[in-house]
Amino acid sequence: MAKKPKRPEQTVLEELRERLNQLRQLLPTLSRPAAKKAMAELLAIMSEIEEARADFDPIKDPGASFDPADPDTAGRLVALALIAQERVPLDRIARTYGSGVYAIYYHGDHPAYAAVLGSETPLYVGKADPVSANARTPREQGPRLFSRLADHRRMIKTVGQYAVANNLPNPLRVEDFTARRLVCATNAQLVAERHLIGTFKPIWNNEIGICWGISKHGDAATTRAHPRSPWDVMHPGRPWALASTADAVPVAAIEQSMAAHFEQTPPYRETIDIVRAFLGAFVQHAAMTPEESAQADDALDESLADEAPSE
Repeated sequence: MAKKPKRPEQTVLEELRERLNQLRQLLPTLSRPAAKKAMAELLAIMSEIEEARADFDPIKDPGASFDPADPDTAGRLVALALIAQERVPLDRIARTYGSGVYAIYYHGDHPAYAAVLGSETPLYVGKADPVSANARTPREQGPRLFSRLADHRRMIKTVGQYAVANNLPNPLRVEDFTARRLVCATNAQLVAERHLIGTFKPIWNNEIGICWGISKHGDAATTRAHPRSPWDVMHPGRPWALASTADAVPVAAIEQSMAAHFEQTPPYRETIDIVRAFLGAFVQHAAMTPEESAQADDALDESLADEAPSE
């Protein structure tokens, strides 16, 4: 009896398994860098295999399941709630209890920040942790948000006054800044800050690596040989930073990085665009593609009904 020929897909799958076995035998012989590269490529292939498997499956994966208890979900919702808050002048922030997240916006005439003028993209976002990890109410959390914003306001005022006193161009002025802040449940600020940084990529945040340093509070006498942070290079005036002996990056290079950043990551102009960006993470896939047949889908419904257990 003649052997039944293999279907084309069976042949391909067997070849794939054979290649994987060959790779397993090769892995112990690879150098550490080569093994690391091979693992990275394997991860990419795994993603492609999963996409192929999904294409074969007549029932589609809707995407991530919405889980209200997921920390990432909470983080996105807290970040979105921050955007709903009114922008308040930085020099008019009320002294209140509470920890949470905040964003600082600029609307002055410094040419390096011209791209964000009139936009909804902040220069800096941050979090304020509560006094106690067990705090349940804003009073128990302490006036932490206010303290953080007051600290930033103090830094901006210091460098602005230094610039005026020394006839430096484009001094920062506290009245050119506004802020949003949101008091939230203890620990919610941790994941919310990450989503805010990922969404806005604010150039004063350390994670972006362009004009970081506003959150520094001074170097010890033994470490003042360290270069000044890019923020202190752009905005000199903090006494302990002036005591340092060198700049981390020259002003021209910082401004060039800023311009490139704003070109690659254009600021948000409307609040609705930010809302869409946050909500996009919750989108699931429900519609058929134009190439899919509704008749074939009806046939699948009938087959699934036949397989379903009777009650």
